[in-house]
Amino acid sequence: MKAILSFMFLALMAMNIPTFGQDTSAVELYEALEIKGGITFEDETLEGAFVELYENNDVVDAFETKKNGKFKFTLYNEHIYTIQITKKGYYTKRISVSTKLPADYEDFQKFEFNVGLVSKDEADYDPYLSEFPSALISFDKKKKEFTYDKNYTKTYFDDVVREEE
Repeated sequence: MKAILSFMFLALMAMNIPTFGQDTSAVELYEALEIKGGITFEDETLEGAFVELYENNDVVDAFETKKNGKFKFTLYNEHIYTIQITKKGYYTKRISVSTKLPADYEDFQKFEFNVGLVSKDEADYDPYLSEFPSALISFDKKKKEFTYDKNYTKTYFDDVVREEE
């Protein structure tokens, strides 16, 4: 009996029939979001900031900003990315971006913002905050566009202000 069951199992495997453990719901990947902005310090653009795009802790793109301090990435749907900005003499900034979209949504979107770095000379800044994203960006189903999580950003900056008091 065991031999017959083993033979049937092997025969099914040879027919390439999906098994229960396989995920058969394929997600089509496409470019969903162009995200761009500028790196600043006290309203001045920063040349030479190193901008890295991470996905799953792997760097997928990186470059150094030119005189205009600009950056731009094109992101795929259904991913979670981290943008990390570093420059000598400044605290690292991170922004988390989720490109998860409703199942029936396939429009390409653009999102633009500026990132203000904090100088390490500022004694009031808590360097521990550099370990966390300063902003979370995701798709808002009601507005049908990418936007900041304003509550998260407010909490982050409230922590910065609280440290200064």
